[in-house]
Amino acid sequence: MKPAPIAYVRPDTVERAVGLLSESGGEAKVLAGGQSLVPMLNLRIAAFERLVDVTGLPGLRSASDEGSEVRLGACVTHERIQTGDVPDPSNGLMPSTASRIAYQAVRNRGTIGGSLALADPAADWLATMAALGAAIEWVGPDGPGSCPAEAFVEAAYTTRLGLYDVLTGIRIPRLHPDARWGTYKLCRKTGEFAHAMAIAIRQPGGCRAFLGATEGAPIRLPAVEDMLAGLRGWDASDAARLGEAMAADVAAAGRSLSDVHAWQSRTCLARAVAMSFGAAPPRLGRAA
Repeated sequence: MKPAPIAYVRPDTVERAVGLLSESGGEAKVLAGGQSLVPMLNLRIAAFERLVDVTGLPGLRSASDEGSEVRLGACVTHERIQTGDVPDPSNGLMPSTASRIAYQAVRNRGTIGGSLALADPAADWLATMAALGAAIEWVGPDGPGSCPAEAFVEAAYTTRLGLYDVLTGIRIPRLHPDARWGTYKLCRKTGEFAHAMAIAIRQPGGCRAFLGATEGAPIRLPAVEDMLAGLRGWDASDAARLGEAMAADVAAAGRSLSDVHAWQSRTCLARAVAMSFGAAPPRLGRAA
């Protein structure tokens, strides 16, 4: 299939992009790589009168190391993150995540900002940025705005961005040099969107743990984080306690998972935690 007729414009500044969106009355969409949006247009799952292509804006393609944090422009591609062409504040977590997104042709054009703005719950960057404590930046008719990545997603395909806002960058705090992490996503074949996903980060001063691919915003797991802080190593017997803590966190967040999805998420979480300790991931099983 082909998309319905649509106008295509390439503004030369972010401010002009915001103006074009405002003029459209909600009938325009930002194009920032298009590796998810264009297939949706081709299948006519989505339809707009105008595409505003921001991928050529130099300010959105830049990356800067600012000491305690790294700022990535919204149009930095997955491939640049994977290959180390931009600074990595994550001790390897971000390159590892990027390497498992789709396949090389998609990574060459797909962007971190485009993925975050679309907010497909099964995409990799939503939970990863939340776990890293990143902040999302944008510009709109009322000027610049920002919020923690953890609070950016409101529901599936719904974010804090207004109709006329353009996501401009992501600020990612630098992990402690001694930080250790584990991440695991369950999918039918390498590169696909996740059916379940978990990330665990252990570092001096605090641990972070999130579930992704939850049919909505990533779910933070405070009880799991407390448990991680008390562990000195990984043992398979910890998996049951980990699953109980995860279930309590999901319930406390007012969320629910189907029995199958809960089992998948427990398994991903156990594997992520084991990896953060350098242990072999536990085998798939109900105890996990």
